[in-house]
Amino acid sequence: MNGEYSNIKIAGVASAVPSYVMNSMDYLEIFGKRRVTKQVKMTGVERCHKSLRYQKTSDLCMRAVRELLTHMKWDLTEIKILVFCTQNPDYHIPSTAIDLADRLGLGKDCMAYDVCLGCQAFDLGVQTIAGLLQSQPNGTKAILLTGDVASVLASGSVLTKEDVVNQLMFGSGGAAVAIEKEPGNRLAFRNYSDGNKWDAILKYHDSPSMMDGNKVLDFALDDVAENMIRFQKEVLGDAVDYYCFSQAQKLILDNIADTCGLTEEDTLISYDEYGDTSGAGIPITLCHNRDKLARKGKVNICSCGFGVGLSMGITYFEIDPLNILPVIETDEHFDEHRKHVGLLHEHAILMIEPSNDLAEMLVRQLDRVGGNLSLYGEKESLEKLKSQFFWKDCELFTDSFEKMAECTGKKFHSVVIDMMDNDPEKIKKQIQFLSDKRMLEKSCCIVLVTVREETDDGLREFMNCLADQSGCRVNSVVYVPESLDIYPDIGDSTEWLERQIRMTENQDMIRPFFLSAAVNRLLSKEFLAADRSIIHISDTVSQLKL
Repeated sequence: MNGEYSNIKIAGVASAVPSYVMNSMDYLEIFGKRRVTKQVKMTGVERCHKSLRYQKTSDLCMRAVRELLTHMKWDLTEIKILVFCTQNPDYHIPSTAIDLADRLGLGKDCMAYDVCLGCQAFDLGVQTIAGLLQSQPNGTKAILLTGDVASVLASGSVLTKEDVVNQLMFGSGGAAVAIEKEPGNRLAFRNYSDGNKWDAILKYHDSPSMMDGNKVLDFALDDVAENMIRFQKEVLGDAVDYYCFSQAQKLILDNIADTCGLTEEDTLISYDEYGDTSGAGIPITLCHNRDKLARKGKVNICSCGFGVGLSMGITYFEIDPLNILPVIETDEHFDEHRKHVGLLHEHAILMIEPSNDLAEMLVRQLDRVGGNLSLYGEKESLEKLKSQFFWKDCELFTDSFEKMAECTGKKFHSVVIDMMDNDPEKIKKQIQFLSDKRMLEKSCCIVLVTVREETDDGLREFMNCLADQSGCRVNSVVYVPESLDIYPDIGDSTEWLERQIRMTENQDMIRPFFLSAAVNRLLSKEFLAADRSIIHISDTVSQLKL
């Protein structure tokens, strides 16, 4: 489908990436020189920018849009549309765009919603907003936010070396595009989607993405190139100064350009510095090449984004390079609006005396999935542990159980106890106290984390005792301490990223995440029927080879 508007102006573009840079060549020793150099040569990705743990797509977009609005000096009351195109919103419900509009101070008459799109987000987002603006008076303004955050590894996953090295291709990025209705501005577009290949890139909730690489490659080399050729003949003519494609990789873009008769000078790239940044790829590429664009004054751009669906969009527009900002590097994350929405977001969880590396790792993981935590133990160690949390509403109790009962109004949904450094008789008394004070919910689950013995008989007897005295469900996770290397779960820093990707040298380091995942699941609503269950974390994981 071709279309055209004579009154839509792309007024400005800004983009933001994390400051942390992952250089592909730094991983020669881990993945092998031949494998890494071959990939860099084929994809052209020499480095990419990765987000730290707590930085979300919305954070990058917020930094970009604030810089752009300051530069444009727009009156916020004239902005009537805010569309957030991403595959990684903060929330599934409601649209993250509504939260972003509030944080920006936009009026209550501003339409705000999310659209789930990948690499074609810039083009389809611009076209969507252009259609909405047609019903508005001249001078009405709109904002398109787009981008995605690329993670390094999924905690707890058993990954092949191929899985991990492919992560070197993808970077994080967010962008903001200022759009307004103004007569005398031509915006032409084309859309195309192939529903027969809808599942070529597929992701279910809380699962890894799945991709049929051959389908995606065929779509890019055949359908994308064919549609661009038709757009050139039917719409563009010789009006284009530069072409800007979504930054998939060098091999794909070189083939598309060759098929469409484009030279290296005709096309703009940024994949060498930023990798594949999904929906932010085209805005980042414009910002990355702003000095080149500025040599011509106002420039005519033909952008083309293609990806999940499989679908694509092509857009022709004019833009003033003076309103294209340099790429912003930032590690900011805006936490004041965050809400507990993780697996255990409704759970009030008590962790009793986390005094060793394993117990501290479990607490950090519970914080990561949104648990509403309370910690009982030694003051200095608990305060140090809390400083690493994302959620700052954790309660610390360092005096006595009696004092805790006086200070908290919570009823606990879960109690987690690491048995390594705790006396069983003391634990019985603590659980009895919580039960007597009615501090345990009826559906409360007590999870014991303990070392493996020759038989489970003694553990089962202890679990039965706790269940009888408290009326709670009691389950256990059992591990072999000699084979359990603790991966230090460092705070929001670059070391977290480096250790996470380098930990693939020693597969043992992934096993603690299996342990924490087992604890998380036992505490969740999915396992309300689990009682007197014992989960053994296998030490055979170390035999899996990357």
